[in-house]
Amino acid sequence: MKPVTLETPLQTSFDRVAPLLADFSLYSQWNPVFPRVTPLGDDGRHDLVVHLPGMEIFHVTASLVTAEPGHVFWKSRLFFSGLLAWTFSCRIVTQASDRLLFQQRSEFTGLLAPLFCLALNRPAVSGLEELSRAVRRWGEKGNVRCLKC
Repeated sequence: MKPVTLETPLQTSFDRVAPLLADFSLYSQWNPVFPRVTPLGDDGRHDLVVHLPGMEIFHVTASLVTAEPGHVFWKSRLFFSGLLAWTFSCRIVTQASDRLLFQQRSEFTGLLAPLFCLALNRPAVSGLEELSRAVRRWGEKGNVRCLKC
């Protein structure tokens, strides 16, 4: 299925935005789509609370594939990848010292993907837009250090 993607230009530095993505304990204070991320053990699996616009809040168990400064990548599957798999990533790409590109990508694959895309593509697009606005608000104008106070 075709992934849902969004790229948002930001007028800020990498060092101001990277802490937003890296510190899951701060998500409840700024992240409208994933307001809570809870580790489930030492194997990289997490419980993601997902709040997409127009939908009830739901939980997804996802594996953290990549967690490095400026890049987070999650993968989840229902029973096995061939039935339904979901991936989500967000990445900060530096274009200049004070200019970034915030890239997001969400994709369903597998036999059930067409059904999930039909139901979730519009809310997913709205969710990515909300997440972009939140990153812009905190990265360009907010004080990320205040989140840790």
